Amino acid sequence: MTGQLRLAPLRPEHVSALRLRPRADSVLARLGRPEALAARYAEGGPAWTLLAHDWPLACGGAVRFWPGVGELWCWAGEGVERFGVGFARQARAVVALLGATHGFHRLQAHVLETDQRARSFALFLGLMPEGRCPGFGPDGTTYMQYGRYAPWKE
Repeated sequence: MTGQLRLAPLRPEHVSALRLRPRADSVLARLGRPEALAARYAEGGPAWTLLAHDWPLACGGAVRFWPGVGELWCWAGEGVERFGVGFARQARAVVALLGATHGFHRLQAHVLETDQRARSFALFLGLMPEGRCPGFGPDGTTYMQYGRYAPWKE
């Protein structure tokens, strides 16, 4: 099914059409409209949408903190499981692309501590666990920080 997937630059209508998983939807609702948040993220760094037959499956990218350092973000929609392998491979390729062509020497991500699937996904992307962040979530939950820095190792 990976042949049906393609990356496109993030557009507001992608976020509007993305059916977020209930947990993500409830957390992001605390931060305002997802379209507005995604627009701010896209202003801060490269951002894409993964499409299946022109339907948004996931949106993500990296927000620059300062030159060379970025925070990865990814919002996966409800249908992403049907394209799990293709989604995972595309995400890993995007992380490599960010390091190789967008000037990042460090990428990091914060992952909900109780979300084992997301923690495993961070490891799959080549990020290493760096520690707990109690109270980091917009709802006060504990997150784990993961990071990856140059030289990029594939």
